[in-house]
Amino acid sequence: MRFHLLLLAAILSAPPAVALHTRPDRDDSEYLELASRYRAAVKLPSALGEGVLVGPRWVLTAPAPAQLLRAITPMPAFTIGGRDYPIESIHVGEDLGLVLLSAPVAGIEPVTVYRASDEKGKGVAIVGHGPAGPIGGAAKADDKARAALNTIDAVSAGTFEVRIKSGDDASDLQGALSPAEVGAPAFITTDAGVIHVAGIARSADGKREIYTRVSARTDWIESTMWEAAKKEAAKK
Repeated sequence: MRFHLLLLAAILSAPPAVALHTRPDRDDSEYLELASRYRAAVKLPSALGEGVLVGPRWVLTAPAPAQLLRAITPMPAFTIGGRDYPIESIHVGEDLGLVLLSAPVAGIEPVTVYRASDEKGKGVAIVGHGPAGPIGGAAKADDKARAALNTIDAVSAGTFEVRIKSGDDASDLQGALSPAEVGAPAFITTDAGVIHVAGIARSADGKREIYTRVSARTDWIESTMWEAAKKEAAKK
C-alpha cells in the first residue's frame, strides 16, 4: 500500500512527460501504424495513465491510477472512439485495478488475458498515448496511440521486466514508456495471431520497465468480474 501511495504522489506531482520514447532512426508513422493493431489499449480519463479493454465493459489497469480515479468526485468518464463511457465501479487489488464501465464499448474487440507462464524471451508490443517523440527530440502532443516492440528479459513470480537496449540489441521498433504511463498494456501475439494482454506497466524509468504478470493474477481478475456481475444481477 505504501508503494501505491508513493506512486500516486509521483503521478500527481510529475510534470507533463513524453509518453513513448521512440527510436530517432524510425519514422513516427511506423509506431502509429503498429498501434492500430492494438485498439483495445485505451487512455484513462484525466491523463492518469493507460489501460486495456479485457471485456466489453472492463478496463484493466494498474492500482495507482485506479485509486486516483476512485478519488475524483464526480468520477470522470472514459472517452473511447469519440464516445463517453461513465464509470460504474472501480476495483483495486494488490497489483492490478479493474474499472467497470456503465455500457459496453462499441466497435472495439476486447483482448483476453495471457495464461501461459512462458513469457521470458517473448516479444511484446507496448502502447501509450501522446505526447510522444524520439529519444533526445521534441515531443508531439496529438493524443494518438503509438506502439513499440520490446522483449521480455526477466520474469519473477508476479512481474516481468523489459530492458531498453541500445545499438544492435534494440528491436527494430523499440520504444520506452515514461513514468506517467502507469497501467500501459504489454501484448503478446500467439503464432495463431491471437492477441493477449500479458502485462500491465507498474513502473518505467526510460531504461527498464516492470510489468505485473497478468498470467499470475487471472484468479483475481475473474473473481472480481464475477462478483460485480452477481451484484448487478441482484439489483435487477
